[in-house]
Amino acid sequence: MTPNDIIRVLAEHEKWLAKQNGGRRANLAMQDLTAVSLPRANLKLAKLSGCRLEKSNFAGADLSFCDLFAASLLKANLTNANLAHADLRGARLRNARLTRANLEGVDLREGTLMSADVDVGVVMLESDLGKAALDHADLTGANLTRANLGKSSLVGAKLSGAMLCEARLHEARLIECEMSGTNLAGANLDGADLTGARLVGAVLDRASLRGTRFCGADLADVDLTEVDLSYCYMEGAHLAEVRHRRPVSVEQVLHAHTTWLDTNGKSGARATLDGLNLADLDLSGVNLSGASFKRARLSGCKLADTTLLMADLAMTDLSRADLSRATLDGANLSGSDLSHADLSAVKLKPVEMKSPGGSSTGRFWPANLSGARLIGARLRGADLHSAVLTGADLTGADLTNANLTDCDLERTTLTQALTTGTLMPA
Repeated sequence: MTPNDIIRVLAEHEKWLAKQNGGRRANLAMQDLTAVSLPRANLKLAKLSGCRLEKSNFAGADLSFCDLFAASLLKANLTNANLAHADLRGARLRNARLTRANLEGVDLREGTLMSADVDVGVVMLESDLGKAALDHADLTGANLTRANLGKSSLVGAKLSGAMLCEARLHEARLIECEMSGTNLAGANLDGADLTGARLVGAVLDRASLRGTRFCGADLADVDLTEVDLSYCYMEGAHLAEVRHRRPVSVEQVLHAHTTWLDTNGKSGARATLDGLNLADLDLSGVNLSGASFKRARLSGCKLADTTLLMADLAMTDLSRADLSRATLDGANLSGSDLSHADLSAVKLKPVEMKSPGGSSTGRFWPANLSGARLIGARLRGADLHSAVLTGADLTGADLTNANLTDCDLERTTLTQALTTGTLMPA
């Protein structure tokens, strides 16, 4: 594209954002824009998938909610750029400058692409941020599952609530990072420097920590299941209330929750099992409405016929779980991992909001699966009416006879999904 073409596209995009006549959404997918200089450009919601943007200058630009799937941003300047909620699955950002960039809620999982070669089939594209400069960047709630951040610099970065499961962070600089509630299950942190980092309530289950520096770090209430700290540098680290195993009182918590439900909250207590390792637990048929399992590990759990009405399962590992016929109306499953889970005949409908007096308000609270990972999940006959599926990955999912009417499918991946008899949004 010529410089004049780019100027025209940007002008039309500005009009499109302002809903003016003559406006058109910027579509630069698959274009070669190597070394383009667009500092402070407004490309919010633009389509840039597969675009070559090596050595480009987007300093201070607005790229929020952009489709940058599999884009190449090698050595790009994204200092102070706004990339909030952008789709960067499979993007290459090696040696990019992202200092003070806003990456809140960004999706940096590996990408899934259908190959033109039938013998190859589905291709997994790794999100690569190796040696990237992310100092003081805001990655709050970002999904970086299995992303490569090896030798990157994240000094003072905000990673609270981020998903870094099985991410590669070897030799990364995470000095004084805010990582409260960050899920680092299975991550490689060998040789990483987390001096002064705050990891309160974080999950480090099965993480590799050979030569990792935690000097002066706050590790209160961290899940260190199956973790070896003997090769770490721990001088001055705060280790109070570190979790190493399931709580011995899970049964008591569930009993108190049942009482809380039966008495409308007058006695008992709501079940709060955030961040705990509850893998392979049998909770079939239990009423867990309103319970909180944020960032918990529920992989392989038996949850068939379980009631999880309005439950909070954000960033939760539910891979391979049996949720068949479960009731999850109004539940929060944003950023959760439901890969290869059985959700046959599950209910994920909206819940009507009532006034304090119990009368109808006409408002509904939808089930939220935004950014959820549903690769290979079984959803035959599932009712997802009005559910939020923005940015969800349903690659290879079985949606036979499922109800997706009125669902928000923006940036939803349905590659190789089975949709026979599926009711899709109009």
